Amino acid sequence: MAAKLSKEEAEEYFTRINYTGSKEPTVEVLTELHRCHILSVPFENLNVYGKEKIELSKEWLFEKIVRRHRGGFCFELNTMFSFLLDYLGFEYTTHAASVLDRKTGVLGPPVEHRVLMVKSEASFCSPMSGSSGDDHIYEEKMKVIVDETGQEEIEKVEQSTSPEDPRWVPIYTFDLIPRKTEDFFEMLEYHQTNDKSPFTHDRICTVAKPWGRVTLSGHKIVITSFLGDNKVKKESRNVEGGEHEVVKELEEVFGIRKDSCFFPEG
Repeated sequence: MAAKLSKEEAEEYFTRINYTGSKEPTVEVLTELHRCHILSVPFENLNVYGKEKIELSKEWLFEKIVRRHRGGFCFELNTMFSFLLDYLGFEYTTHAASVLDRKTGVLGPPVEHRVLMVKSEASFCSPMSGSSGDDHIYEEKMKVIVDETGQEEIEKVEQSTSPEDPRWVPIYTFDLIPRKTEDFFEMLEYHQTNDKSPFTHDRICTVAKPWGRVTLSGHKIVITSFLGDNKVKKESRNVEGGEHEVVKELEEVFGIRKDSCFFPEG
């Protein structure tokens, strides 16, 4: 039986993400929960950087993300978010995705990303609580079509732009095979230990803002502001003063206290 949030744990979670709205399993509630989550919980790899092993159990994730006020990457954040969907009575399935490298145009390995597909009325929504990009502030609405051979396909609902619209870019591909948490264990280990993983080289912490995004990459802070008309403004500065100043930035900018993290020695 899947792990469940208690009423007390759910209320702690709502407080963590600053959510005060309805608890009914509707598209409107899903949209607001998703917005609150990505504006409150950073995408980060501090566990990998600090050599603290990641687990995907409810207890471990709840302690880290809710009580220690941390974030994580997709396997952690979308797993934690799924517990909240369960508590509220949303019907959803979990799927595996390959992420597209925008610089090279090459898809990453399969089962690289955890996707939640939430059923609502005649369509599905795919809210992304665990992503480092700015593209996941809103859900994609879609429906599953079954052709005469029994093959399932995804079709977008109410698509307002054409594939040629420059405001939209490919992010990942995903399958329609229902997945379990255990299906992601191998890639979870890969992203913690393999030199080919983007998470094993330096510290990453990023969080969405109503006006853009703030990112810590290594010893650099990047502030991205949305200007409208598909334009953004990026400002960056180096964090001077060594590890002490980086830890200070994590607390002041991302709300992550030093005592909630492991840091490498030296």
